[in-house]
Amino acid sequence: MIRLLRPGAAVTQLATRVARRYLAGREQPWVFRRPEPGWIPAPTPRTSLYLHVPFCRNSCPYCPYTKVPYDEELVRPYTDSALAEIDWWAGTIGPAELTSVYIGGGTPTVAMDAVQLILDNIRRRFRLTGDVGIETNPADVNPAMLRQMRDAGVRLVSLGVQSFDAGNLALLGRRYTPDVAEEALALAAAGGFACVNADLMFALPGGTRDGVVADLTRAVELGATQVTAYPLFTFPYTAVGRHLRLASVRMPDLRARREQYKAIHQWCTSHGLARVSVWGFRRGQVPRYSSVTRDGYIGIGPGAGSLLSDGFAVNTFDLHAWSEAVLEGRSPVALRLPFGPALRDWWWLYWRLYETRVPVEALEAVLTTAAPRARFLLAVAQGLGLAVHQGQDYVLTEPGAFWIHLAQNHFALNYVNSLWTGARREPWPESVPI
Repeated sequence: MIRLLRPGAAVTQLATRVARRYLAGREQPWVFRRPEPGWIPAPTPRTSLYLHVPFCRNSCPYCPYTKVPYDEELVRPYTDSALAEIDWWAGTIGPAELTSVYIGGGTPTVAMDAVQLILDNIRRRFRLTGDVGIETNPADVNPAMLRQMRDAGVRLVSLGVQSFDAGNLALLGRRYTPDVAEEALALAAAGGFACVNADLMFALPGGTRDGVVADLTRAVELGATQVTAYPLFTFPYTAVGRHLRLASVRMPDLRARREQYKAIHQWCTSHGLARVSVWGFRRGQVPRYSSVTRDGYIGIGPGAGSLLSDGFAVNTFDLHAWSEAVLEGRSPVALRLPFGPALRDWWWLYWRLYETRVPVEALEAVLTTAAPRARFLLAVAQGLGLAVHQGQDYVLTEPGAFWIHLAQNHFALNYVNSLWTGARREPWPESVPI
């Protein structure tokens, strides 16, 4: 067995420079910088909202997100700070319509009382017209928790199962047994939610095609209406990243990863689940659970990102620095990356490819200078068998979805890793190149 095929650093850097120049032009900056004095986000009539709750009872070694060990004494200060940040955003962008609220972490449900208070303030300060989705952990699921989630207006739930195999759970640092995960998923599926998503992992060290199929089968048997199967992301600064670097843990090679991905596609499509992203499949027309595919959003909490009309903004990752800033009425944004004219277009297209479907009519309406190149690249993908033209859409084939997922793993996640590594070094960095 060999390590997962990865481009060498020099090749990756060269490919990145060429792609950036071709897609976004010479003028697009690729450095996140501290916002200029007096910067505030522009008013917006319509967006989405992401709430980051950083608390975890158990810190999984593969998780790259901003998190702190759960401490009841930290919850009240966090709640007050989140309420203040909501007020700050409402005072700058205005009483926008929110087409969705997504709550992640951490494990948000360990502080569900706080989440309820924060959601109440979100509804007071904005016009919430879309669904509320939340992540949770199997070890935290019980009937009382599910009732509290419903009472808070949650309609979409994602359960971080990862696997029903005891060995995999131990490898991933998940401190529960398969029977706990099974009971939690069955309770959530019977809990009256519009969508219950089960997160599963593939391409684990020692993982097999049959093991992935067994996890999918069990998740659907227990009532999951959506399954999201994604590989183990090994950011260097996570415990798993350090372990792989130091201990020669072997990941499945590219061939094994390809077989597992194909098996996921074949099993899902043959059991009545339709693809909704490079990772996700849902049953019928249940509302899709997605944490990322938004055309714009504001982020609440330490380390939360915002996609604004003029570019990206990222809050300070430091819990105490974030709290101090918002309670004093200051901006929590530590870094910004302005968009040039083309980058916003490509960002939109990237997420349509992530969804594995590009509506041609919307492409022509949304894209401006990038539209001719986008049409050319989609035609090339079609010629290579990576996409097909269905009605008014380009739809990725299974091989196309696989190579998009692999490109994301190699390139997009490298950018995220660069940003998060730099942002963790100090609360208010001057700049972070990506």
